[in-house]
Amino acid sequence: MKGIIGENKINLQADGTLLISHYVGFVQVNKTRLLIYPKIAINSVKERDFNKAFEILIRLLSNSEFFSVKRISSPLTIGKYKGDLLELFIEIFIDELLVLFNRDINRNYNLCLENQSFIKGKIDFAETVKYNSYRKHLHYVRYDQFTENIIINRIFKTVILNLINRTTVKENKMKLNKSLLWLEDVETVRLNNDIWKSVKFSHLNNQYEPVFNMAKLFYYNSSPNLNKGDEMVFSFLVPLNQLFERYLFEAIKSYKSSFTVNYQRPVRYLARQDGINKLMLKPDITITENESIKYIIDAKYKEVDIINNTNVSQSDVYQMLAYSIIYECNNIALVYPKFLGDSNSEIVDSEIIIDTNYGQVIIKILKIDLETDKKELGEILHRVFNSLERKTI
Repeated sequence: MKGIIGENKINLQADGTLLISHYVGFVQVNKTRLLIYPKIAINSVKERDFNKAFEILIRLLSNSEFFSVKRISSPLTIGKYKGDLLELFIEIFIDELLVLFNRDINRNYNLCLENQSFIKGKIDFAETVKYNSYRKHLHYVRYDQFTENIIINRIFKTVILNLINRTTVKENKMKLNKSLLWLEDVETVRLNNDIWKSVKFSHLNNQYEPVFNMAKLFYYNSSPNLNKGDEMVFSFLVPLNQLFERYLFEAIKSYKSSFTVNYQRPVRYLARQDGINKLMLKPDITITENESIKYIIDAKYKEVDIINNTNVSQSDVYQMLAYSIIYECNNIALVYPKFLGDSNSEIVDSEIIIDTNYGQVIIKILKIDLETDKKELGEILHRVFNSLERKTI
């Protein structure tokens, strides 16, 4: 597992607790599957907290554009997978594919080359002379055949057969086998990078693109581990901090206003050395109006508990101060997740005020409830930012 996740990102403690940092998702090596959830509770390992963490992980994935397919199961349906993210991915993939097959299975023209006793399409004279010089009654012919045995369906069939061997959920196995009935006349294909790149989308088949991307996810995260013989490794790992900041960006952007919401823009530099820009700054989120930066928001997925003295780190504060100086913006927010067991009911947890020669820099410490609806969260955050601006005027 260390070779997959990283030496310094996985730690087995003396009490048997396995700690994973920076990533969420799953890793499977042969029949062993490691499920990695985000931490959502303060000092708690109750079963209900794991179930809640799984639901929150799905919410973050489905609302942050890390997931191209939006057909997410209801919480009651999710429960039958007992927190297994891979099984949920398989369900979403096959449900989406069956919906598309029921509408109209993807077909197209394939160019065929056959040696026939009758003429169909066009005669390939070069092939005919090469192979039929003594068989005057045969001709090599080229023609277009309208068929479902096209490359995208061949990819789907190959991936489905692979998933049938992986899934342990009866419903998923039944749905995967049902999809094979639609692909009965479709051949499998040996998958490689060139095969994936050969698939082109147009207005005729673009409805298949999201589920095609999911099939690609299954392929690119499944590969032989060359250091361990014949063992097979299958993983889906997402940087948790990047997932959180992307979710926050989508929430803020969902609220319609005159402001422009930017993700990791604009890029500037803190210093120069020998005429060369050094120390690149790239805020997670900026909110601008008429090209003027009104707010800078930075997302940090870690525990902050002011009451129990788990405070904001100095490095976070220094980073925010650097943003304020370079971007000439005094309205800054550090946003953290609100963990279960946090007694503070307010979204604004505290303020850090820094007096400078250019005025006060106010860093608001916000903690957001990850179970809040995305649009509702966007509205709440805009109200907080507006109050911050009024306070500093």
